[in-house]
Amino acid sequence: ENTLAVLSGVIAVLDTTKDLVPIDIAKGVLSTLSSILTTVKNTMQNKDDFVEVLGRCRKMSSFIERTTCGKSEGDIDPTLVRALSELNSFLAGIENTVKKKEQRKLHYRLISASVDRESIANFKEQLDSFLQMWDLELAVHADMILSKVDGKIDKVSMGVEQILRGTVEMKLDEPDREPPPGRPSMFFGRDNLVRDAVESLSRQHVVLVGPGGIGKTCIAKAIMNEDSIIAKFQGRRFFVSFDNIDASQITFDTFNQRIADVVGVKSARLGAIRAYLADKSVLIVLDNAETFQDAASGSDRIAEAIDELGALPSVRIILTTRNRRVSTNLSRIVDVPALNPSAAREAFTKIYRIDGSPAIVAIVDDLLKDLDFHALSINLLAHVATENQWTLDRLKSEWKKQQTDLLEVGGGKLQSVSVTIELSLASSSIKQLGNDARDVMRIAAFLPQGINEENLEHLFPTIRNIRSIMDAFCRLSLMYRKTEAYTMLSPIRIHISNGHRARDTLPLDLTHVRNHYYAQLKDDGAWIITEDANVERLIAYDCSQATAEDMASIHQACSQFLWLLVLHKLRPTSLRTAILGEPDRTFHLVDRKVSVCVFHFGRLAAALSDYREAINLFITAKRLFAHYQEHENTARCLERIAEQYSFLGHVSAAEQTLQEALILRRGYHILNPYDEAQINLRLGEAMMYKGQLQEALTLLTSAREYFDSTGDASNIACAAGRQGKAEWLSGNYAAARQHFETRCSLATRTNDNFHHVWSLAQLARAEARDGNYIEADKLLAEAFTLASKGNDVDDTCAMLWEQAALASDQGHFDYARDILTRTFVEMTTHGWQSANTIAMTNDCFARNELFAGDYKKARELFAMAVDSCDETFDLELQPRSTRALGEIALLEGDIVGARKWFTNTKSLCDDTGIHPDCLYVGNPHTRLKEEHNGWKLFLEGCLPSA
Repeated sequence: ENTLAVLSGVIAVLDTTKDLVPIDIAKGVLSTLSSILTTVKNTMQNKDDFVEVLGRCRKMSSFIERTTCGKSEGDIDPTLVRALSELNSFLAGIENTVKKKEQRKLHYRLISASVDRESIANFKEQLDSFLQMWDLELAVHADMILSKVDGKIDKVSMGVEQILRGTVEMKLDEPDREPPPGRPSMFFGRDNLVRDAVESLSRQHVVLVGPGGIGKTCIAKAIMNEDSIIAKFQGRRFFVSFDNIDASQITFDTFNQRIADVVGVKSARLGAIRAYLADKSVLIVLDNAETFQDAASGSDRIAEAIDELGALPSVRIILTTRNRRVSTNLSRIVDVPALNPSAAREAFTKIYRIDGSPAIVAIVDDLLKDLDFHALSINLLAHVATENQWTLDRLKSEWKKQQTDLLEVGGGKLQSVSVTIELSLASSSIKQLGNDARDVMRIAAFLPQGINEENLEHLFPTIRNIRSIMDAFCRLSLMYRKTEAYTMLSPIRIHISNGHRARDTLPLDLTHVRNHYYAQLKDDGAWIITEDANVERLIAYDCSQATAEDMASIHQACSQFLWLLVLHKLRPTSLRTAILGEPDRTFHLVDRKVSVCVFHFGRLAAALSDYREAINLFITAKRLFAHYQEHENTARCLERIAEQYSFLGHVSAAEQTLQEALILRRGYHILNPYDEAQINLRLGEAMMYKGQLQEALTLLTSAREYFDSTGDASNIACAAGRQGKAEWLSGNYAAARQHFETRCSLATRTNDNFHHVWSLAQLARAEARDGNYIEADKLLAEAFTLASKGNDVDDTCAMLWEQAALASDQGHFDYARDILTRTFVEMTTHGWQSANTIAMTNDCFARNELFAGDYKKARELFAMAVDSCDETFDLELQPRSTRALGEIALLEGDIVGARKWFTNTKSLCDDTGIHPDCLYVGNPHTRLKEEHNGWKLFLEGCLPSA
């Protein structure tokens, strides 16, 4: 409020003085000052930063009044008139800067605008310079007779010019020139790049290359304002911009004229420019150089001119361009990358404020990742969200609906990603390539992972100059090479896809792309790792465009794709809805291949540990196979369903489904020895959960004998592991160890990583039981290393749970906490957020706290594990954690609570078919201590009454 009052007062003084003075040039100065301060008062957010400027404005008003009132223009000393004229010119520049801020505010509908402090400091320093000069001029007028100054007036004039120009070394005929731009106020994550460029400038010229909107101009301005650059070049730092002129308008003469205007050389001849630049050390930035590199005429002469200027020892050049084709004399080419994630977040949140919680930061990071951390796109998106006062949820929603529109907030290249991209697309270099170039660009934009260089001729068999086209795109920064693929930044892809879709009447021709990828899908190779998103995009697109007759080939392609994901790149896919519709959809039996497709969706869900979804998909596939009387596949679906029930701990359902599969196979005479052995393996495990250990051993031994006879190493290892588990539960520890060692030996010999990991874990439990904790720890460490090399996050986390349990058993509770914390690191590292894995980790944390005696924390963590079962449907974890809550209640003297928890546990056992004594069959490392005997007392009817 105080600043507003002072501003209003100074404006009033300026307006009053303007009416009093008779000289037009003085009125102009006062009017311009009043206009600047009025804009500051009405629109600028940082009014307080102008406080020191106000005193200088007031002093200037007083001086003008004293020296001009009552006089005609002819009575004013010419030096003072010239000084007023210079001041008015300078103030016009300040007014233009402030007005632009005001216009930008109106354009963006911002609440407020601001002028950066560096510009204000420059404003203040220039006003000080004029006031110093006028103080000297006053002394001349008041105390001296000019005829008696003995020639000192010439020195005064020289001093005035020196003050105006800011250097004591400048001559009176020093040319007018544009001051260098200030350092960008929004500048993040580029310090290392700036530092390297500054260091390079000591020896050579620098070329900043990158796509439009990546931040090249900002980097160049930052370099110009580095302390070492200012110290070396001082005021001879020139910024020549070519961003507001079209390549068709550029000639050799207009190129020279641009430089001459900025440098302040009256003649636009190259010789005059060269002579001026040769005098002292000069830094010259040629911004948006692609404009003259692609000039309609004279581009060769322009290149020669740059070479000539660059050859001067006094000259250093910075070029910013999208075009990599530059003179060999400009040897230091710096590729400007997108912002790193943290700098991108800092740039975004500088404009769009967030609370900084991990969940909010994660959402912002995902948005910025969608933009490929492209600087201009980040700035535009943040401004749009701020202007419209959108919540983060609203911003996410709007981004999904209208990506292209959110990156357009104005007509210039700094307000529109489309404008900056179209400038590159309109270049003569692209036009010379013909219509093929546009078609290639559209297909490249369609493929999110870009185009593998090896596939160019397969994807574009009719375009002979395809490699020249791709090189041109890279040269103009429309695309770039990433490992062995040509790809483009996300904002460019969005513009090409959406913008061209709106303009082009011809549909996108993907015939050759489809032929190539659909043929590739028949190969089980690991190529899918680098091109999975391309195939996924193609299948989704084909599905959206297909007729009923096309769906059979699409279903087949989808099945093959899903299987490759399971084999080589396990991840969720967006194709489920595209191919199958919503989860509650009733399938129309269009073709047989849809049933295979549904089956493979189930396999992917199972591999991702989404067991409930897998069950639903396998049930749907079973119904479809049954309709077509494909009995073998129907039986396979039943076996898969039973496997998922087993993973969920629903033993009764698993056993019942396996029996149904056996009946089906026997009824249709499709029960071969291999299938029977596989079913016996699964039934044997179900019998262990039911506590029927002898029956389990009989089934497992039968399966083992068959696999031994066929030499099936993987299934022998599986059977040996389960036999060992059954013997362990029966108390036959020596026999169990023998089976574990067989499994380990076989896995080592056959390089079977899965069985090697789990056999080591089983042997570690045997060592721990015998009190050999050091050896047990070594075995688990080896198992963890193997699991990590296999990139199986579930197995890696499971080995950490085993290690933490071993530490808890020995009373090393802090160490156990550290180990369990690493599971979240592993999940983050692999981008894996499995609800089942998180729930199991909480269960292990809870066990550790229970053993440590922190019942409150243990109770909270076990309760979290129980609650998570509503989402995960883990019917093995739920009774185990519920039982633990009963033990805690009993330890705390809450017998009523303990009885309630134990009753719930017994009910869960009855529902799932798990025997009350077999809660830990699947996860023996979670077993509680013998002293936690409340569950046993409850089952025996010996739990004390309240």
